[in-house]
Amino acid sequence: MHGVQLQGVDLNLLVALEALLSERSVTRAGARLGLTASATSHALGRLRATFGDELLVRTRGGMIPTARGEQLLVPLRAALRDVGALLSNSARFDPRTSRREFVLASTDYIEAVLLPPLLARVSAAAPGVQLRVHPLVSDVAAPLETGAITVALGVVFENSPGLQQQALFSEEMVLVCRKGHPDVKRTIDLATYLRLRHVLVSVRGGSQSVVDEQLAELGHARQIALVVPHFLAAPLIVASSDLVLTTPARLVRRLGPALDLRTLAPPLAVPGFTVRQVWHERHQDDPGHLWLRQQIFAAAKTLATGKDGSRC
Repeated sequence: MHGVQLQGVDLNLLVALEALLSERSVTRAGARLGLTASATSHALGRLRATFGDELLVRTRGGMIPTARGEQLLVPLRAALRDVGALLSNSARFDPRTSRREFVLASTDYIEAVLLPPLLARVSAAAPGVQLRVHPLVSDVAAPLETGAITVALGVVFENSPGLQQQALFSEEMVLVCRKGHPDVKRTIDLATYLRLRHVLVSVRGGSQSVVDEQLAELGHARQIALVVPHFLAAPLIVASSDLVLTTPARLVRRLGPALDLRTLAPPLAVPGFTVRQVWHERHQDDPGHLWLRQQIFAAAKTLATGKDGSRC
């Protein structure tokens, strides 16, 4: 709050501001805060005067934040989390009684394979803890540092100062097609692989993957018929078409039986990858963050042993 003296501000207003910007509704924000609509509207008026900005404006589709309101939301949430931790004595974390919210950033593939065993562990040990999952973005350093994201889960991360990483599990790639595919027999050779039409999963919008890099080294290129941004959509499409997909094996073990998919070894050496969890050193010793990272690591270990319920 540039130019604002803290001693002249009711800090309860910041709690109201977070609720208003999140809910985009005076009525819903009031219900969340335990205030009447009139009291919440009065708080919004005081906030507008404090910040010198409308913060929320009415449109035909409802209330939306101004540009200033949008800029405030993420740092405001981080500040409120820090204040909450300070007031609740963050040196202690009791999972049995905690009602903290932890935010994970991940792809839908990792959500599908890791969240079931992780949720089972968290629900049993910390029934009041809430997990929220955000899409994995290319730049995780800033939200990890502010605390907007607790842990990021992925494969490749920038080598940014302050980021800490831990390997969770390794994955291999397999080829899948629908049962009864007219051009796929018990095994598949490279010539057939190149003739088939492929689905490419590109989370960040690229037009090639490690498979295409391997083929290019051999002087070949495959036919990519469809590019999608989500891992979970691709097997559904393959199950009802003659497209094929090269995808992580654990995802197929979860979805393949229900979708009646066939799994084959690709006719070329496709390197696997390692999934990691990443956090910022600023939160290295936060007891709640540390507990969550331990739960994530333990859940990942079940993927290697098959105790998550999938077939390994």
